[in-house]
Amino acid sequence: MAFARIEGEIPGQGYQVLVHEGFPFFITADVFRLRHLSVGQELTEAECNELKDAQARRNCRSQAMAYLARREHTALELTRKLTQKGYELHIIKPTLEQLASDNLLSEYRYALLAIEHRQKKSPEGRVLMAQRLGEKGVNREDAQRALDELYGEEAIVEYVQKAYSLAIRKVGEDKARYLLQKKGFSSYEIRLGLDGFEKSK
Repeated sequence: MAFARIEGEIPGQGYQVLVHEGFPFFITADVFRLRHLSVGQELTEAECNELKDAQARRNCRSQAMAYLARREHTALELTRKLTQKGYELHIIKPTLEQLASDNLLSEYRYALLAIEHRQKKSPEGRVLMAQRLGEKGVNREDAQRALDELYGEEAIVEYVQKAYSLAIRKVGEDKARYLLQKKGFSSYEIRLGLDGFEKSK
């Protein structure tokens, strides 16, 4: 006797797979077509498990795409969210690798947006920003690439001057430099930015 059998399509749910000694499950019409299945087809246990995984990968990709439609994510963030949705790591990992290959998942884009958002709101030095990206799970190569792009000398001057102006309003001129250090600006960045600040007065 076969391990499972594919039944007819149920509108809104897909094709039901009846498992002789287990729980039934559904596969969507696209999975049914892509795998060239037919109603009434009998499956071995291995074929049934592979079909279940194929449907899980399809659902996992769909869920990941829904998250990415809202905003950029890191692979770490998506892994956590998809795990909470009940997907297993052996399904999640290849799904995210394929999304990255298709350029739908990009930690470089995530890093650029994260840096730009932070610098508009409350500018920070490169070292602290690199630490933040690391905590979010951005891989080192993409983080460095984004930091190199957005921490050129001109940008550093702009970040430091903005942070310095905010610091003066917050703690006064005497403590402003100390606050810049707490914001992760290096001595070089502070010197570069404040030299430009003085010249612009």
